Amino acid sequence: MTKNMEKRAYKRIPANIEIEYYLWKPLFWKKLYSGTIKNISEKGMLISTKTPSFPIDSLLEIYIPYNKDILFIPAKDSTIAWSYCVADNLCVAIGVELANPPWEYSEIIESIRNTTGS
Repeated sequence: MTKNMEKRAYKRIPANIEIEYYLWKPLFWKKLYSGTIKNISEKGMLISTKTPSFPIDSLLEIYIPYNKDILFIPAKDSTIAWSYCVADNLCVAIGVELANPPWEYSEIIESIRNTTGS
């Protein structure tokens, strides 16, 4: 693949942030999971996880450690773009798009950039 074939609007930055998130389908089920943000950008992230497979239209709420608090990204601001599932119906990665990330999210990205030099 050439660099010109890369069509990402925002550069991904390697990360290693332990998070928790809820996956759910309204009126049916809601469950808390843990995962690790493996890369992050201004409008999305890759979450490494181990969850049972789920419908791609499930809702997602994300809780990211931020300073001494927790940054909450509500379901209305996040969309599951894709999931990667392996044998035994186990999903090991979730691609997330963010429609309207809170300003604190930008501070997290800037902090990672300053730490890694990306």
